[in-house]
Amino acid sequence: MPVSLIHPGRQTGASAPRIVRRTTRSCAVCGKTRCQDKNTCRAAFGTTEWLECPACAGSGYDTTGFQLYCPDCGGAKVLEVEIVDAPGVVE
Repeated sequence: MPVSLIHPGRQTGASAPRIVRRTTRSCAVCGKTRCQDKNTCRAAFGTTEWLECPACAGSGYDTTGFQLYCPDCGGAKVLEVEIVDAPGVVE
């Protein structure tokens, strides 16, 4: 059982899960909090199609309350669009 919500200091059998919080936003291109080559990431961002992150609705913040920034986009607010051709579709 988790830590008691009524008595915060009292253990009820099992320890509470460890929560890891992201404190800095990630780059949308490389996924790192500090880009190694910012110019390359800027150029790639301008030539790639992006979609508003569906998990945070483009806010960049975690909507579950466990982390500061969205776990899907890392706070970047967008995700790269991956275009997949559907089988049998003729353009």
